[in-house]
Amino acid sequence: MVDDFQSFKAGHPARAMFIKMGIEEYLKAAQSWRMLRSMIVDLNDNKKRGCFVDAARHAYGGASSGERVLLLAIMYVCDFAWLADELSDGQAWRRMRSAGGDYRRAVAACIGAEA
Repeated sequence: MVDDFQSFKAGHPARAMFIKMGIEEYLKAAQSWRMLRSMIVDLNDNKKRGCFVDAARHAYGGASSGERVLLLAIMYVCDFAWLADELSDGQAWRRMRSAGGDYRRAVAACIGAEA
C-alpha cells in the first residue's frame, strides 16, 4: 500500500539504512514500492553496475542485528532476495525476531509491500 510505503519512507530506520548505503536519493525520489524497486534495479543493472549489491554487502557487514534484518527486507522488496539469502546463509526469515520497535515496523512494511 502507498500509505505503508510513505510511512516506511518517512521512518528513521529506512532513511538511515539508505543513507548508510549511500543511495538515500533513491528513497527520497520514490513514490511507491514499485518505483523504488524499479529505480534500485535500474541503478544496479544500468547506471552503476553492481552498485546496490556492493552497497548492501558493505552495509550488512557493519550493521546491528535490527539493521541487518531491515536490510534483508529491503533486498527482498527490491528484487534482490538472492542477495538476502546469500548474506544471511539462507536464514533471512529466521532472523526477523531480531528487529524490534521501528525496525520491526519497517521490516513488516517491506514484507507486506505490493508488487
